[in-house]
Amino acid sequence: MACPTSLLPAAAPFLAGPCHRAPQLSPSARPFQPSSRVVLVQWTPPPRGWFKINFDGSVYHDGSGRASIGGAIRDSAGRVLLAFAEPTEHSTVGIVEARAMVRGLRLALGLGLRRVVVEGDDLVLVQLLRGEETQTRIPVAMQEELYGLLRCFDGCDVRHVYREGNTVAHTLCRQAYHGPGVWVGIVPSAVFEKAEDDRRGVLHEREVVRRLA
Repeated sequence: MACPTSLLPAAAPFLAGPCHRAPQLSPSARPFQPSSRVVLVQWTPPPRGWFKINFDGSVYHDGSGRASIGGAIRDSAGRVLLAFAEPTEHSTVGIVEARAMVRGLRLALGLGLRRVVVEGDDLVLVQLLRGEETQTRIPVAMQEELYGLLRCFDGCDVRHVYREGNTVAHTLCRQAYHGPGVWVGIVPSAVFEKAEDDRRGVLHEREVVRRLA
């Protein structure tokens, strides 16, 4: 993959800056129980001079044929430059997730952005594009399209994030079913609230299943 994935550290540390205050726990978090094993998940902004594309895909398997893509492009202060929420043709989750990534990359190129962090919760797709795994859920042609788009940037870093750290893109997927669109600067209120949580550094709990010895 021509796009260097090593330009940024592999970990996603908490970055101090104007968009972050002291970490807060999400209101939906349960009281801590010593017997529960949880990890705390937090959206982190990209370094100064970089932009982050969060993407997500949604597929219903209830016979309705509904599927959607959503994503947001934010700067190092956590400000939303652009967001999209669009219905798409029903397909597998892997293909719909890849469509969301393609759409986000094309919109970023349209804005003239040169350095991007691309972040989603589809671990299989992220590992494929990082060259860490060969397993794929998308056609070869779509895989090549993604590689080609990533090579268009001067710098890029493809990262995985748990769903709890991808709430803005997830909310945009839901938005696509009742109010699709592309927004520059101003986003729907539900999306704005999630983006502000991210700017404040809100922490979200993710339950981890314990493995039996």
